Amino acid sequence: MLTLTNDFLQFDYDLEASCWNLQPRDQAGAGLVAARLCASYAAQTSDGSQTIYWNGDLCQPQVSDFIEPGSVHGRLRGLTIFGQTSARECESLAVSITFALPDERPFLLWRIVAHNSGERPLRLGALDLVRVGPHFERGPQPPSLALRLGQLFRRAAPEQRHARPPAPPGQLNLGSESAADSRRPRLAFFTNGYQSWSFAGALPAHAHQPSSIFGRLGEPKMLNLVTPRFQRAGRFSSDMFGVMGNLDADAALVAGFVSQREQFSAVEVQLDPSQPSLRLTAQCDDVELASGAERSTDWAYLQFVRPSAPDPLSEYADAAARDNRARVPRHTPVGWCSWYHYFDKVTEADMLANLEAIAAERERLPLDFVQLDDGFEAQVGDWFETKPTFARGLRWLAAEIRGRGQSPGLWLAPFMVRSDAQILRDHPDWFLRDASGRLVNAGLSWFRWCYGLDPTHPAVREHVRRLISTAVQEWGYDYLKLDFLYAAALPARRHDPSLTRAQAMRMALQDVREAAGPDTFLLGCGCPLGSAVGVVDGMRIGTDVAPDWHPSLFTPQLAPLLQREMDFMGVRNAIRNTINRAPLHRRWWLNDPDCLLVRDHDTRLTETEVRSLATVIALSGGIFLTSDDMSRLPPERQRYIAALLPVLGASAQAPGWLESDMPDVFVLRLNGAGDLGDWMVTGVFNWTDNTIERVLEPAKLGLTPTGDYFVSDYWDGDWWILPGGQPMRLKNMAAHSARLLAIRRRRLSVPNLVSSSFHFSQGGEISAWDASDHQLRATLNLGRVAEGEIRLALPAAPLRVMAAGQGPLSPVVAGDGIYSLPLTVNRTETVDVSW
Repeated sequence: MLTLTNDFLQFDYDLEASCWNLQPRDQAGAGLVAARLCASYAAQTSDGSQTIYWNGDLCQPQVSDFIEPGSVHGRLRGLTIFGQTSARECESLAVSITFALPDERPFLLWRIVAHNSGERPLRLGALDLVRVGPHFERGPQPPSLALRLGQLFRRAAPEQRHARPPAPPGQLNLGSESAADSRRPRLAFFTNGYQSWSFAGALPAHAHQPSSIFGRLGEPKMLNLVTPRFQRAGRFSSDMFGVMGNLDADAALVAGFVSQREQFSAVEVQLDPSQPSLRLTAQCDDVELASGAERSTDWAYLQFVRPSAPDPLSEYADAAARDNRARVPRHTPVGWCSWYHYFDKVTEADMLANLEAIAAERERLPLDFVQLDDGFEAQVGDWFETKPTFARGLRWLAAEIRGRGQSPGLWLAPFMVRSDAQILRDHPDWFLRDASGRLVNAGLSWFRWCYGLDPTHPAVREHVRRLISTAVQEWGYDYLKLDFLYAAALPARRHDPSLTRAQAMRMALQDVREAAGPDTFLLGCGCPLGSAVGVVDGMRIGTDVAPDWHPSLFTPQLAPLLQREMDFMGVRNAIRNTINRAPLHRRWWLNDPDCLLVRDHDTRLTETEVRSLATVIALSGGIFLTSDDMSRLPPERQRYIAALLPVLGASAQAPGWLESDMPDVFVLRLNGAGDLGDWMVTGVFNWTDNTIERVLEPAKLGLTPTGDYFVSDYWDGDWWILPGGQPMRLKNMAAHSARLLAIRRRRLSVPNLVSSSFHFSQGGEISAWDASDHQLRATLNLGRVAEGEIRLALPAAPLRVMAAGQGPLSPVVAGDGIYSLPLTVNRTETVDVSW
């Protein structure tokens, strides 16, 4: 028995039983046991005549152990097992598997290195790093090939390798079950979609994997086309990582990979309550493995977590960030985008009109940058020529934006080409093609078939470098939104056949980064997530928003047909991913939840739905853009923009993230300046299509049963006192509505901030709060001009209230020892109160 341990986990590799076990040693994983984790692998011969599936049986395996002190995860203790495959048809494939436990981290890492020791090349289709449970105990296999199942490795000479009966299949236990409890456990799976727009969320065991009615029109844009798609209830797949959990036991397993630099990867599960199954696969894309060559997978990852923990995905997200050296800018961009009002009909005149409106409102709505989106280029793919509506060119426009005090941003889709673009006619050899030489379908966009450039073609690499460097250095744009990036990673023949899709995607993104330079802000969009960590500064993590709640296309009559579309543009779908991918923010990059639309014209969004979108974007802490005609926004709609400024940067968490694909509570915990104390800002939502009453138990919000709480609703301005231990009742919540609540403990004998109308956080704008000897000094650091009020609970009636910028204030009695102070804030304001 070979054993690795740290304070969190025990890993055992049993040479005699040919399996490995992973068990938790701390309370975080109590009741969870992942046992008999069995691996299988696949290789294809170079002539394509047959596929060889090898189930982990090695001839005379050898073992070595190691300690690596300088890992990005801290000191690692590990062991490597290596040997030749025992399958007669694939004896030239040598394999080593390395397992490692960090000394101070609660997860297991392991990876496979495949080596071709023969004289003929091999083609690797996939490498399974774990296959456990009855649903994955037998992989796909040609009928003529007899296989041994269930063993990881054996010590056996080649002539003896089939002498022993197969070991039993692996087992996965998600939480202990009482013998007296006959109830089936509630299992759920959190699935992470392939790219920006792909569905991310939790699915119960009785659900089906979300699918689309658009088929080949849309699937290339949303799916990893190599990952299996399932129609059976409880059978799910996920990209890069997933979480399988038992809600009754509050126990879950995070499984996946910490990078996708070598291969794209999939997590597959079957949520059978009695025998759940798990499979982790590195997709090697049938890339040739030459004689003497080797290919490694990315590090696979396993960790036990409590779904109810405050931040259960933090260890995984941090591990992936370290492994990829993630870029996380300190400053969060705040700006305006042309797309959601003008779409591809935008003109130079439209840009200038909005520049004027933004400049006129700069004191109240400070926006850092202005981004020109799709609509300027001669055609998607023909970037070096503009439409007649941009007669003075992109360089002139960038100078105009910068001259008005904003940074210029530009939309590009460097690897996507419409079928009617000139570049396709001029350079047909630059494009991804299938085995028969046909152009590979990149999906239907702009009502045209689109195709992807081959990022491994030397001429394409030079073309993309020239485009990016021109945009930054010659045209003058230091913020680039890079869209439809998935087009570079489509399954296809490539100019360089030695690269997997993930390697080609990573190389394409690195080419963009090198051409843009280290100081250019790169926003990924429509991008496979794993390949971009460490390259981009920001990432769209959901679908496009739209002036629609549910997905809509052409006419309202199609809306019922499209409501089940989870990957299609619409506010509901954008909100879902913004909440569910919140753990990635400020770990892998800055999350981009897409634009806030607040207009009261040219939209089908109700004001209630606008509030919900604003609430989620505010709590996400991500990149903040607006996208309305700024010259037509009335003040009552501008307030939804102003309320989110300044961006706090911190992201909320969803307590019920594994219980539903649309969590209906989103909690941001904040620490106040000085003596202000701690509080939470909570979004409470009604995602149904009906008016309902929400009743929230204190535990759902993380409230203790003792003591009272001040509760203040930001959008409506209501406030009340919630007795400790009492449920919160929110009556008459309209369909698709949000309540944005500040909840703070009521402290006796000291001044309390009850609410603030200046900022959605109701306290995050306060940079100083000093109370002593019957006096309070509070400083609001807003960074903009605003009128509003703060409400204070004071130990006694105020005797004197002074604002540094406007002199004496007249407090308004609000009851229960609470006083309202009307204020005008010119970027900053200091208030002195004595009682």
